[in-house]
Amino acid sequence: METITLSEDNLINALCVYHARQINVMPENVEIELCFDDDEGYYAEAYYNGRKDTYRVANMLSAIRVFLQEEVNIDPYAASIRLEIDDEQGMIAIVE
Repeated sequence: METITLSEDNLINALCVYHARQINVMPENVEIELCFDDDEGYYAEAYYNGRKDTYRVANMLSAIRVFLQEEVNIDPYAASIRLEIDDEQGMIAIVE
């Protein structure tokens, strides 16, 4: 499989859709903030109607796998996914 880089926008979209499905709302009503902390590592905060939910790496990878299957049409379980911070692009996912 060729290497695919998912942009920060792709990650936000993947998490918006994933979170919206979890709480049964429209994705456009969800806000996502991607975060990295030296102690916590990668995580995302999802906001809907004043409520905040935190997604750790495992949940973020689940959202990315759904995105890969539905939007990119590749087998998400045959891929290795790693999150990185790029100086210019922000948080990205490298899919190999």
